[in-house]
Amino acid sequence: MFSSKYILAVFAMVSFAGAAALSAAVAQSAATAATATSVATVTTAAVNVRAIKASPSIILCSRSINPQNGCVIIPVVSDNCTSFTGGLSFLDETVSHAQIPAGFVCTFFSAFGCESSSPNDRVILTGGTWSFFDVPGNTGDEDFNDEASSFSCSP
Repeated sequence: MFSSKYILAVFAMVSFAGAAALSAAVAQSAATAATATSVATVTTAAVNVRAIKASPSIILCSRSINPQNGCVIIPVVSDNCTSFTGGLSFLDETVSHAQIPAGFVCTFFSAFGCESSSPNDRVILTGGTWSFFDVPGNTGDEDFNDEASSFSCSP
């Protein structure tokens, strides 16, 4: 009826077609799993991003605060000294205005490294908007304009 070569050839084609179908099914399944994993990863990342709170920030201006001119926004890191060096060197001894977040107290120093050798070389400001031309000092209001070289804030 059929020769053994013919039967063997048909068997090989059926096996090849079956393997190709199986391979395609495995590839489709892997792609679906990879997509599901990607979606799960993206969803997880989105949830984590929403859980992060924005850091409070201080606004420092070398010119005007309203309207803002020569201003920079700096994230507040509690009890960390920020010196006006490197990328902030343009603020060194040029700060005229500050906006401090509510609930924070910031100390501005006339020296780098938040160093103070006398009560007159620093000012302590609470949350709000301040003009450094007239800030509370140790002996009453004082002009601390263009004096600050570093600051530190804490809640």
